[in-house]
Amino acid sequence: MLEQARKLGIKAINIPMRSPYDFKAAAKVKEVCEKFSIDVIHTHFLRENYVSIFSRLAGNRTALVNTHHMLAEKNMLLRLSNRLLTRLDDKITAVSDAVRERMIREGISPSKIEVIYNGVDPDYWKGRRSMKVRKELGISESDFVIASVARFSEEKGHAFLLESVKQFKKLMASKTSPKAEKVKFLLVGDGELFSECRKFAELLGVSDDVIFMGYRSDIKTILYDSDLYVSHSKSEALGISILEALACGLPVVATSAGGPSEIVNEDSKCGVLVDYGDAEGFAAALLKFITDREFYVACKENAPATVRKKFNLDETAQQTYNLYNRCLELRRKGGDTA
Repeated sequence: MLEQARKLGIKAINIPMRSPYDFKAAAKVKEVCEKFSIDVIHTHFLRENYVSIFSRLAGNRTALVNTHHMLAEKNMLLRLSNRLLTRLDDKITAVSDAVRERMIREGISPSKIEVIYNGVDPDYWKGRRSMKVRKELGISESDFVIASVARFSEEKGHAFLLESVKQFKKLMASKTSPKAEKVKFLLVGDGELFSECRKFAELLGVSDDVIFMGYRSDIKTILYDSDLYVSHSKSEALGISILEALACGLPVVATSAGGPSEIVNEDSKCGVLVDYGDAEGFAAALLKFITDREFYVACKENAPATVRKKFNLDETAQQTYNLYNRCLELRRKGGDTA
């Protein structure tokens, strides 16, 4: 990230942090803020947030903003320390209502929290099908391609997806009319459960239907060569990958695992939500997009519109900038940003 920032002409200073309680790092943060007259510290993880808070206790007067990106359950000790230390944050942003609700249940003051959705750049994701990935994988233009882009870890629910693929094959086999299409599932990503999931696919008898692509940097090309996107997480704060797929014009089948229900719903009409664990329901949703052409086209048209309307990166940036200004104004007045 330092290298990328410097390439963009952004002055970047690296402050090593050994732990959330690194008081030496906190002192360095205070020193840097004073030297360069920094107005706002915006942190995105617990360690960085705690270090910025300790810099405040050391006398740093910079406004503190922290963003919560996770829905993961916290232990009692962590909930208690968060409840105490985040009182010194000027504002906390949550990437979804689901994250905000979790934070409130864990004892964070509702007045501290503001929801600012993550966004993507619709212009960056504009494109068209190239057939490059399909040719690479031997997939014809008439085949129906379903893509997933996710880290192979427990919370991403790949085992559930593979069980859904097995149920989907049963549904496809029972079709008599119209003629069943050839369907391929592209699983993009790597992680600690990658090999285990490949073995599980063999065990379920779906290895011929699923292509494990590993880590790829050509996500945009893969999405445009696909017809449908799936998000199968057990827990998801929002779902950037869902937004990227929608920006590429792909309808989505997702689990109602927190944030995705704020993207895919009756208002957006860009896909279908299914309860995590309901493999038959997930399979039925996949089949609906293949057999109901009118429904598919409607969701496909609504996909990029959903991003432009509610999850546009420009809006994310503007809301964040406005929040910075409110925090600074209240600090100038000597008020409490909560």
